[in-house]
Amino acid sequence: MTGRSHAPMTLHPDRLFSSVGTCGTNAPAEVKRIQKLISGAGYRQSTGRTLKIDGQCGQGTIEAIRWYQRLLNMSPSGLITPVDTYFIQALSNALSPHWRPRNTRGALRVHEGQITFDAEGSDYITAVEPFRQHRYLNFSRILHWPGGRSGVTLGRGYDMRERSTGEIYATLRQAGIEEFKAVICSRAAYLRNHLAAQFVKVYGSLVGEITHEQQIRLFEIVYRIKSEEARSLYSRLAKNISGAPSWNRLDRKIRDVVVDIFYQGVYDAQGLIKAAIEGKDALASFILSIPQYRIFEDNRKRVRYLK
Repeated sequence: MTGRSHAPMTLHPDRLFSSVGTCGTNAPAEVKRIQKLISGAGYRQSTGRTLKIDGQCGQGTIEAIRWYQRLLNMSPSGLITPVDTYFIQALSNALSPHWRPRNTRGALRVHEGQITFDAEGSDYITAVEPFRQHRYLNFSRILHWPGGRSGVTLGRGYDMRERSTGEIYATLRQAGIEEFKAVICSRAAYLRNHLAAQFVKVYGSLVGEITHEQQIRLFEIVYRIKSEEARSLYSRLAKNISGAPSWNRLDRKIRDVVVDIFYQGVYDAQGLIKAAIEGKDALASFILSIPQYRIFEDNRKRVRYLK
């Protein structure tokens, strides 16, 4: 009689094989794995509490599980089972000492609005660690706070300061961003100033990094909305100006700059539209004459783009 050999079973890194938490099986190896995930996801930074990694499922471990369940809009049962892959995925994604970004190269070109896309953030060329590297100015594929009155921002200028929970969640999911990331980000609705900065500090590592493709889809969703707002206002004001061309007949660079201004914030809308109708030189002069636009010129480079 011949025997049949079997390859040894390999445990999948992204799933449990028994329950952990309240009334769970609480196998020491599984408990320790959950404790390591929770600690690596920034639990101490977020709550000020330290979780001991000892394989024992005490009250501290259960409370930590409940804290993340609430954050992820799960029932705070204090129990994680093998089917709770959503919980495991979220914590596995979070920053931990061994983690390195996997999206160090990718598309940085968009179909329209390139001037806005470039001005709203930057990307790295070589691999670094978001949240651990030396300050990398305006790295955009993580949660960040640009400062001032801005809100929590993701990607190239997706500011959540004036957006509802539902809008944030729906937009991020439309952009292909993972559900648990969209859930966490939706909690940043209406936050600004120091509250936005604190949110990034606490939850940024849990959200981690979005891909280049997700960043582009998110930008294009928002840019289409801003482009439509600009077109609508232009059409409304231009109809009272003799000889004004239709929006689509404006020079492409003029349209790009007008939408870029809408993306950041409009001052003197009537003056803006009048200058756009008069041409590139008039629009460039208008931008330089308005302090609210001129102070951003080094970064936005609108005048140079129009030349």
